[in-house]
Amino acid sequence: MKPPEIRRRLEETGRTQSALARHLGKSKDSVSRMLQGMRRIDADEAAEIERFFGVSEASAPTYVQIPVYGYAAAGGDDRISIASDHVLERIEVPYGLSRGEVMAVRVAGDSMEPRLYSGELVIVGVGVPPSRNADCVVELRDGSAVVKQYRGQRDGHVFLWQYNPEQELKLPADKVRAIHAVLYRR
Repeated sequence: MKPPEIRRRLEETGRTQSALARHLGKSKDSVSRMLQGMRRIDADEAAEIERFFGVSEASAPTYVQIPVYGYAAAGGDDRISIASDHVLERIEVPYGLSRGEVMAVRVAGDSMEPRLYSGELVIVGVGVPPSRNADCVVELRDGSAVVKQYRGQRDGHVFLWQYNPEQELKLPADKVRAIHAVLYRR
């Protein structure tokens, strides 16, 4: 399928470049460059574009349900449990919000105030590494997790920051199962 045909089909069906971008898991800019012929369409992408036009807008999912974790786990007031049997509820988030698996976490305790408050909901990209000085969920090997600000890793330790009281935390890396980026607050 060539760009002029894709543009024609978008116009005929009343579908948008944004919807195509969400379907492909690409940015709107990437799809715009594709439609202008500024970047090549590979075979897999062409097949996905065909599927996009084969599915009606009404039947395409607009929201997905994700699990919410967050009651206090053993080990401290700001610890939460993200075990599969500890789902508090499920919430709907817009389809295409992020690629890959996402979950929601209710912040526990006041250690991140005034940045994040107890009970506030954060949407987390499972397995997405956080940027330095960004909020994250640190999953510990004991089955609990904490919401903190990621500062980095060195010398076999993970460095985190909390606001209340202000202090840097140093966790042995072998106690950490995974670190997941907070994508946004809700």
